[in-house]
Amino acid sequence: MTEVLLPYDQTAEQSVLGAVMLSPDVLDDVLSIVEPGDMFDPKHATIYAAVRRLHERNAPTDVVATTDELLAAGDLKGTLDASYLHELTSIVPTASNGSYYANIVHEHAIRRRLLDAATSIAQVASNTGIGALDAVEISREKVDGVGATTAPSIEQFGGAAFDSFVRGLDEKPRYIPTPWWDINNHLGGLRAGGLYVVGARPGQGKSIVGLQVALRLAKEGPVAFCSLEMSRDDLMARLVSQLAQVSLHSLVNHEVTKSSWQNIAMVRSQIQQMPLFVSTSDEVSTITQVRAFARSVARRAPKGQRLAGVVVDYLQLLTSGERVESRQVEVAGFSRSLKLLAQSLGVPVIALSQLNRGSTTRRSNRPTLADLRESGAIEQDADAVLLLHRDEKNSPNRLDVDIAKNRQGQQGRVSLQWEGTFSRVVSRAWSPSALIDDNEGNSTWQ
Repeated sequence: MTEVLLPYDQTAEQSVLGAVMLSPDVLDDVLSIVEPGDMFDPKHATIYAAVRRLHERNAPTDVVATTDELLAAGDLKGTLDASYLHELTSIVPTASNGSYYANIVHEHAIRRRLLDAATSIAQVASNTGIGALDAVEISREKVDGVGATTAPSIEQFGGAAFDSFVRGLDEKPRYIPTPWWDINNHLGGLRAGGLYVVGARPGQGKSIVGLQVALRLAKEGPVAFCSLEMSRDDLMARLVSQLAQVSLHSLVNHEVTKSSWQNIAMVRSQIQQMPLFVSTSDEVSTITQVRAFARSVARRAPKGQRLAGVVVDYLQLLTSGERVESRQVEVAGFSRSLKLLAQSLGVPVIALSQLNRGSTTRRSNRPTLADLRESGAIEQDADAVLLLHRDEKNSPNRLDVDIAKNRQGQQGRVSLQWEGTFSRVVSRAWSPSALIDDNEGNSTWQ
């Protein structure tokens, strides 16, 4: 195998150092581009780190000051001496071009990191102890980490950013509505890059709500649905029950009447064409696998479409596959990873979350944010938190949704109609005509 030469430019590194010691005016620009680790030559990294320390103390960064700083740190040794620093200032063609030289240094550093990542990826790929999908995702993260080292764009915030903001005011914000108009009145809808947490105690309807949201998102494009609790058959039974208005009980027990068969036939084409992609617990159990699955669905989206959203049912069933300090720390990592996934893919992520049973001991019996099981970080990462509550004894046909957190709007409580027979929830003020999308996007089913 041909040996790969590491890319670097000795003269560019020397010119950067000479520029920052000759002209303090270029130092801030250079510091925004180059890190000490970007220097290939170790002695250049040492000099650059010394210059940066001086700048952070508002001290001069000329040759004399830099030499004194290196002397105090015990770094003047070998080929690094005072004469070399003077040599650097004579090498640079012009100090005003410091940022130009800095970009050359930074680009070579990125290429070296990419080569390092390639070596690590080869090691991961050959490690049979790592699952294939995990290996793909680890490899992708290593490459993403290389890209994350790119220099930030330096521009006046109030300039182009203001013009872009004002132009955008002529357009309505891009929100995908939920299936419930009364929740949309609070949230506005589901925003790209947002993390939406739906919390409930067991048996309160969070999986039903999650599936309905996934169906609404699927009208916009492909949806990645990670079902860690239910099998594909369980999900399909609920899907058919919702859309065909056939009793879930009759589907589960295979007691389907002639009229029900007709209803099922009517939604067959709709279900078959629905861009809903499902993975279950035997395929996805770690947060790494969730990310890999979501990105795979995004990549396979038909031309002209893009991923519409991700649904995870439910958060506490995920595992990290690693030893962690505590379960709270582990779950906190899951919620943070899902928020980053939403931002990187530019889609809403809906994470269902189980609540602890603390609310059952309170007089009101209603859940609060404090009941989010195993981690308060879930609340911190979420753009909105919806808490579900059913009083099965006194109001069996009602599902209350407490919008306990909402970064983009108001909090409040919404009461929805619980239709357990058809495994669905609808807005309380609805009619058959509401089953079709209206111009405001307040859709329920079809």
